[in-house]
Amino acid sequence: MVGKRPSNPGFLAAIAVMWFAAAIASVFVLHASWKPIPIIVFAGIGFLYLRGAAGAYSRREPPPEGK
Repeated sequence: MVGKRPSNPGFLAAIAVMWFAAAIASVFVLHASWKPIPIIVFAGIGFLYLRGAAGAYSRREPPPEGK
């Protein structure tokens, strides 16, 4: 898309880490029989953000060479 800047890979990775932390926290906080469902959902969302961070990192432009 013309004019759209790619997302910052560091920001996307930070969001992914927060979703992984939510998945880990739900292991200890939730005590219901359906506990695996939010763990899988939180981790899955974290993997989606991590995939986006990897894609944004691979598509970034190399730094200009200083001549």
